[in-house]
Amino acid sequence: MPKATIMDIRREVENCLGKRVKLEAHKSKKKLYQKEGVIESTYPSIFTVRVQEDKRKEQKLSFSYSDLLTQSVKIVLLDENEVDGALLVS
Repeated sequence: MPKATIMDIRREVENCLGKRVKLEAHKSKKKLYQKEGVIESTYPSIFTVRVQEDKRKEQKLSFSYSDLLTQSVKIVLLDENEVDGALLVS
C-alpha cells in the first residue's frame, strides 16, 4: 500500500470540513492532549479545528498537513451515531 502524501492528506481533510473530530496532539515529548472539535477551514499549508473549552470559551487550533503525515497529530472522525470513528489518516 503506498504511503499518503501531503496532497492526499489535504484532500481528506477538505472532505471532512464541518465534521466533528477527536484529535490527539503532542505538546512535548511527555505531554499529550486530546480534544474534540470541528474542522473549520483548510488552507494551502494548514487547517484549523474549532474546539469548545467550556460553555463560553471556544478555541481555534491550527495544524499543518505534515503534522498528520508524521503522526504528531492524529485525527479520528466522530460519527453522530457512534462513539468511535475512523482514523482520518493512517
